[in-house]
Amino acid sequence: MKVTTSCSGRFHIFDQAFQLHRLGVLHRFINDYPKRITRQWSIPDNKVISLIANGILGRMTRMIPQFVGYEINSRIVEKVHHLFSRRLAKYVPSDTDVFIGLSSFCLEALHRAKDYGIITVVDHGSMHQRTERKLLEEEGRLHNLTMESLAPQWIIEKEDEEFHAADIVMVLSNAAKQSLVQEGISEDKIFVNHCGVNLSQFVSFSKEDDGIFKVIYCGNTSLRKGVHYLLQAFTELRLKNAELLLIGSLPTRKFSKLIEKYKVDNVCFMGTFPQSKLHKIYAQGSVFVLPSIADGFGMVVPQAMACGLPVIVTENVGAADIVTEGADGFIVPVRDVDALKDRILWLYEQPELRKAMACAALAKAKSELSWDAYGDRLVEFLEKCRTNTNALSKLT
Repeated sequence: MKVTTSCSGRFHIFDQAFQLHRLGVLHRFINDYPKRITRQWSIPDNKVISLIANGILGRMTRMIPQFVGYEINSRIVEKVHHLFSRRLAKYVPSDTDVFIGLSSFCLEALHRAKDYGIITVVDHGSMHQRTERKLLEEEGRLHNLTMESLAPQWIIEKEDEEFHAADIVMVLSNAAKQSLVQEGISEDKIFVNHCGVNLSQFVSFSKEDDGIFKVIYCGNTSLRKGVHYLLQAFTELRLKNAELLLIGSLPTRKFSKLIEKYKVDNVCFMGTFPQSKLHKIYAQGSVFVLPSIADGFGMVVPQAMACGLPVIVTENVGAADIVTEGADGFIVPVRDVDALKDRILWLYEQPELRKAMACAALAKAKSELSWDAYGDRLVEFLEKCRTNTNALSKLT
């Protein structure tokens, strides 16, 4: 079997490409980074097609909003997406068995692959954008805030076209799958494959017991991530010898006003850290919390588990799929401050049981959540699709 995968940006696709290479099925990896970057994933140069000019354009657009505003930038981004997709289509190999494209970047390439008789897969990393938009607009109304990071209509429409055009839509969680089904995508054509974690980078080691109960959060400090509910829960608990450590980009000016009242001595906004140093922060923790309003997966969750932390996530976090309730973490309703307080307090008051949950989280990460496990599941699924093309044709 020969598989070609592609992306603009990185996301989880570089890890996917390495897994395909590890298992001997990577035919081509088409991306918009120079080959010196793909070498860091041990992907041979002869398997890589680099659309560098498109990458430069894409990265430039991330610097534009502050100068031209959101609406104008959205139109520029649309043009950049379209340019990448058109150029990608020219490089789809006719002799590949499977083509994988990243959603919103691959419509023209999907059509080219279909013309060649190739099995087509759209890799979608979030919930359906229309579902996310509804959830986040509702959240914005609750707090009288405008959500400017919502997917524009052109992305929603383009992704809908891609979902219907492809043979398979690959998502990272059952929450993402259900959101697509609710928007009219056939359940039969959706494949769920959870992201992995780099077990050589995210490791557990003995924690120094300083007597401080540390709650860890990692992600953007934003409305989307539900940080305000975690801040409210933690500050209302008034726990002795406890700290909340928030890792990630600092809040915007508008969001800062919403959370101003929660900026107390034992809440620390730590800013961003490179991936290579995150495990050292996780190692200080007692529990990891991701209270997102909408999150297609949440790669920080398996990272925390691999560092030996029990986790608390909302039901709208895709990584809830990998949490076993009461064994290695807890799943709480979205926007439920009382539920967050209850679970944090339980872990605070039960140190021995908390340690048992930490051990269970670490064991699960090692046995089920590696990138190798992700790659094995993916290749096994694609092999079944290739050998059962008659069944596959019925889906589309």
